[in-house]
Amino acid sequence: MKQIVIVLASLVIILFLVGALLPTTPIAGKRGDAKDSVWAVTEIQAEDQERTARNFKVLAIADPAPSFKESQERKNLIRRLTRFNVPNKISYIYLINFGRVMSFYTIKGKVSSVNSMLTCTEQIVFDGRLDHSAQTVPSPDLDGSYGSNGDAIFFFTTEDVYVEWNGDYMLCDQPLQMATQPELVYVVDKTEN
Repeated sequence: MKQIVIVLASLVIILFLVGALLPTTPIAGKRGDAKDSVWAVTEIQAEDQERTARNFKVLAIADPAPSFKESQERKNLIRRLTRFNVPNKISYIYLINFGRVMSFYTIKGKVSSVNSMLTCTEQIVFDGRLDHSAQTVPSPDLDGSYGSNGDAIFFFTTEDVYVEWNGDYMLCDQPLQMATQPELVYVVDKTEN
């Protein structure tokens, strides 16, 4: 028991000394008026923030961002979405690893992330206290589980085979001419079913 008291007393002393050694200045209110100020940022950091804000304002006035009547970026995004968000769209995917094409598939539909969800990814939970405090917590997936599914993509081939890949890939809506054979080849067995 005596050792626990000594350890706790030592921790309090260390925290007090560390707090006393940190250089702080107020970020709100009058300088030096600790009563009405929040103490958190060093004086140099506060000055750097002010300098950065002033400099940005001068530059934004001198060189304002242009206004456009149309956006090629938005047009590309719309074109990509309308091209690949079609249920029967046929595309060609090349799965790449170690600098080589590992496999090649003709796919139907689009490539998706294994981390895509049909419902919201976060929920707001109230803790029941009088101040109605709330926090955001991760939502479970529809199967009731939590967590990430890894960093992978998935798709369905034209033969309705599910393929999941955790690596680089190239997607085209026209087949490409390959110089070398893929490392892995999927053979469709027409005698099944």
